[in-house]
Amino acid sequence: MIEHTRAFLDKKIDDINELDIQTLREVIKYHSDLYHNKEAPIISDTEYDILFKLLQQAEKKFWAEQTSLEVWAELKESSFAKVAHSRPMISLDNTYNADELRDFDNRVKKLMNPPQSPLVRGEGYNEISSTLSNKDRVIEYTMEFKFDGLWIELIYENGNLIQAITRWNGLVWEDVTQNILQIDNIPKKIQIQERIEIRGEVVMPLSSFEMLNEQAKREATKIFSNPRNAASGSVRMKDNRVTKGRKLQFFAYDVGDWESIQNFSQTQPSPPAPLPRGEGSSQRSYYDFIYWLEWLGFEISSYFKKCSWIEEIIQNIEEIWDIKKKIDFEIDGLVIKVENIDLWKDIGSTEHHPRYAISYKFPAELFTTEILSVEHQVGRTGTITPVANLEPVNINGAIIRRATLHNYEEVEKLSVGVGDRVFLKRAWEVIPKIVSVALHANKWTILPPHKCPSCHTEVQKDEDKVRYYCPNTLDCPAQHSEKLIFAVGKQGFDIDGFGEKQVELFLREWIISNIGDIFRIADKKDVILDLDWFQEKSVENLIAGVEKAKHIDIATLLCALGIPWVGKKTAKTLSRLFFSHDNLLNFSYTEEEMESLSDIGPEIAKNIIEYFTDTHHKEILEELSDILEITYYQEKAEWWIWNGVKICITGSFEWYSRDDLIKILEENGGEFVSSVSKKTDYLLAGEKAGSKLKKAQDNGVEVINLEEFLEKTKA
Repeated sequence: MIEHTRAFLDKKIDDINELDIQTLREVIKYHSDLYHNKEAPIISDTEYDILFKLLQQAEKKFWAEQTSLEVWAELKESSFAKVAHSRPMISLDNTYNADELRDFDNRVKKLMNPPQSPLVRGEGYNEISSTLSNKDRVIEYTMEFKFDGLWIELIYENGNLIQAITRWNGLVWEDVTQNILQIDNIPKKIQIQERIEIRGEVVMPLSSFEMLNEQAKREATKIFSNPRNAASGSVRMKDNRVTKGRKLQFFAYDVGDWESIQNFSQTQPSPPAPLPRGEGSSQRSYYDFIYWLEWLGFEISSYFKKCSWIEEIIQNIEEIWDIKKKIDFEIDGLVIKVENIDLWKDIGSTEHHPRYAISYKFPAELFTTEILSVEHQVGRTGTITPVANLEPVNINGAIIRRATLHNYEEVEKLSVGVGDRVFLKRAWEVIPKIVSVALHANKWTILPPHKCPSCHTEVQKDEDKVRYYCPNTLDCPAQHSEKLIFAVGKQGFDIDGFGEKQVELFLREWIISNIGDIFRIADKKDVILDLDWFQEKSVENLIAGVEKAKHIDIATLLCALGIPWVGKKTAKTLSRLFFSHDNLLNFSYTEEEMESLSDIGPEIAKNIIEYFTDTHHKEILEELSDILEITYYQEKAEWWIWNGVKICITGSFEWYSRDDLIKILEENGGEFVSSVSKKTDYLLAGEKAGSKLKKAQDNGVEVINLEEFLEKTKA
């Protein structure tokens, strides 16, 4: 099935013929069985969605009747009783971009029944006449987290939780009441006497998931591929004491029978305050309903917003990127719903999904692929990192062929080897990471090398650490190359047009051999012009970039030197010790003096002393001090405008990237902070500032715009 799966994932609808449909159905049934019955999927949700949509398109293309909904796996036999749902628990349709959300909005308007559908007035909008056509109507929506967990329905009678059931094909599934009773944040009693069915999702916090797999590794038991499968498996445990120990959480967002709560603001007994009903309207509000659930004692989505129209939804999606990183559970998107519940019946549902709600799926983070081989990569500090060469996979338009395994302890923790199929994550455009094994092949175990792959020196291991490294800091070719690549990069001299490829080529052609040679590139202009891919203009630009980089402040130089564990922030702190060439060439500070500075501990202090007292490094410093025009700390401190000031930057700016503004800030003594707190001095806000602007206002942080920032910097 793996071969068929990969083949279909790479196909477009134009490549499909009618004979493929049955095979595709079997592939989907196979993966559905692994997902639902065995809780051991070997493809990601995104890949499953790709296969399912391909089947729907193929059926539409070749068959008059679509039967794609029948491909789910058969219900597995279990010890749990089967229970019918009072209302089908159906899935949500998906969108992936702003245009698809606008299409959803247009469909909603077309499906509305104009005479019976009250118009909604969002904040900032004038009342719209009910005689307008649907396309001109303004619809309010809500948006909330789309949890990546197990759907559960909780049934209450006379205020008591009497039953809990899972979802399967939307019509029937299992009674898991005794296990659900072990989840601490589920109310066992509520202040509603009538029968009511509360629906939501059980999730496993990421922190609990990591501990569960750590324990499984130690005890050689089942390792879960993701928190959702772990939550699902935990709810179905025969021993409910195990369920209780897994620290699951439940989030509520739906009911089984909307007709049973015609007016929930009146249903709730003795409310602490009247719920808002929508300006001038008696409509049932989904926004009100969610907070009614919270009042009853249920935990709800920590991110929940009501938006005046679809464009406000689109604008608010941007702020999710920061929020997602901070929560302790997985979400795979947002759920957008028509705010007026009374419109839902008019808008209706298909057999597969409601038409009044839709999910906005985040750019796909998880895909599966195979590890073809592993390289042992040597970094600038000698650290050896295993890097997996992968069967190429397309993630959001990027073809991924390599992924880091970080270190050899991580390899052991994942129990991953060459030939294994793995889940690959590429979140928010960061370096791809292998997160778990989908299918073990047991072809070849990945072990740390005995000798450095670059210089063949005996590899060593840091005591009490996971780091394996090459100790040959001076003569290891890989370390030397990586140091020069770092030096010309963003954290170092930041030379335009001088990157990894140029460094490797110039080393190979003997155009450069050390850091000082970087600044003598002009002397090798004719040699460079003889190389492929170099034209007069590009070489002139490269030389201009090098000349510009000769004017440098001491903090940037200290970072560019590549002293182990001395990055931009530590280099800026360290720069306060250097007032002249003499300080640079005749380093005389002790470990105790350096440790008195913030950001510098015993290990970093030791690395700094070793660097400045090494004869080879002293020669480099002497050479650079002759070539460069270095601005020292005392010279800069006298005119630093933002000295000691903490500034957070948010939003977008015309002509300036965030990195540009951070550089300006730091060059003028300021400190960039990534989040707003009471200790933040200013928030520099651009267009679409989002949640950080509100947080700054709530915390009394002064907000400045780009013009004010640049004006003050010039002053």
